[in-house]
Amino acid sequence: MDVTKLEEMLVGDDGRVPKERYVSRAFAELEMERLWPRVWQVACRTEEIPEVGDFVEYQIGDQSILVVRSEDDAVHAFYNTCLHRGTRLADGCGQFADCEIRCRYHAWRYHLDGRVKEIVDGHEFTGVPGGLRLHEVRVDSWGGFVFVTMDPDAPALLDFLHPIPDWLGPYRLEDMRYYSHKTTVLPANWKVVVDAFNEGYHVQGTHPQILAWTDDVNMEYEQFGTHAHYGRLPAARRQLRPSPRLGIPDEDVDEWEILAALVGGLGGLFYKDERRIVDELKGAPIPEGRTLMELYQERRRDLLVSRGLDVSRFTLDQLTSADDFYWFPNVLGPIYPGTAIMFRVRPNGLDPDSAIMDLWTLQWPGEGWRPCAHKDWGLITNQDFANMAHVQEGMKSRGCVDLRLNPRQESNILHMHKVIDRYLTC
Repeated sequence: MDVTKLEEMLVGDDGRVPKERYVSRAFAELEMERLWPRVWQVACRTEEIPEVGDFVEYQIGDQSILVVRSEDDAVHAFYNTCLHRGTRLADGCGQFADCEIRCRYHAWRYHLDGRVKEIVDGHEFTGVPGGLRLHEVRVDSWGGFVFVTMDPDAPALLDFLHPIPDWLGPYRLEDMRYYSHKTTVLPANWKVVVDAFNEGYHVQGTHPQILAWTDDVNMEYEQFGTHAHYGRLPAARRQLRPSPRLGIPDEDVDEWEILAALVGGLGGLFYKDERRIVDELKGAPIPEGRTLMELYQERRRDLLVSRGLDVSRFTLDQLTSADDFYWFPNVLGPIYPGTAIMFRVRPNGLDPDSAIMDLWTLQWPGEGWRPCAHKDWGLITNQDFANMAHVQEGMKSRGCVDLRLNPRQESNILHMHKVIDRYLTC
């Protein structure tokens, strides 16, 4: 891409976001050349490869990467291609038989650390160097996630993630386990999908049913380095109040109805036992000077402790407040003590109009915990999905030139684009 064309696609000094960043194949190809190979990306969870020989294939654009448990305490990652004729070595996930990687075409075999184990009729080849091994991809882990990067010169993982490990350390993501996970292909650019979960400005338009128990107005948006965060103002006391947009007087607010709607509406973020707690609190006397929210927070704390979970590093307010983090470039979602909903979004091949989205619900296991075999996306996520095709197609209109973002409530989206430009221009 020539310099002039690239400059036309960059975010303007006035915050203008050209639509070509979402609909242009040339821009998608530029991202595959300069962005995706240079960033750390979540490839899988460590729990997906618990045994030696286990593997997961991670696909990003037209690149396929194998993440392999090579030893009890070691994980390797390789480009998914045989050194002989380029055949893809494995698909999806599974276990390598006999703890070796075997090409399905001509049966070249590799050790789990990538070293060539056998070349069939190797004596007939000339010029094969000694110590031949699969081409490695850098791999590291944090929070129970396995990350990969194709850039040998990328910063260390913890430096790339800073300050997320410090912020989210108390949540002990490494101790969480999949409660459920689902994957779908969406008819929209990957950034359209990320945008849908990176701001609260759309709540009043897309999710009007949750205004009765969500203060979507008084959210704080914060960007730091590469990543971003949004959520409840940290100095504000957690209260059971509807959105100010509804104009409901305090004397008309039914706090129990709000609490029930909160726990029911965000079911993926709460344990089933919490609905029982809400039912038990209905009509219960509230001691003078206390609030229903405080009673619920204490009961939630006791529930988590009874499951053997350490919540000593959280305030009562934090027990019912989510941290919505955006891990550049493509992971985001609300995280509570004990539970998390996380979205990973990727380009679907090289198609600018298609994206792969994975939804992971994570929970601290605790005593008596069981994973969920099947889980619907839920009303709120389905409402977000319904917008995406309309956004993608609408931006192709000749009447759409660029995006005008709310400078406060959509500041995380603008920040994402500016960080992308750092990679595209250097």
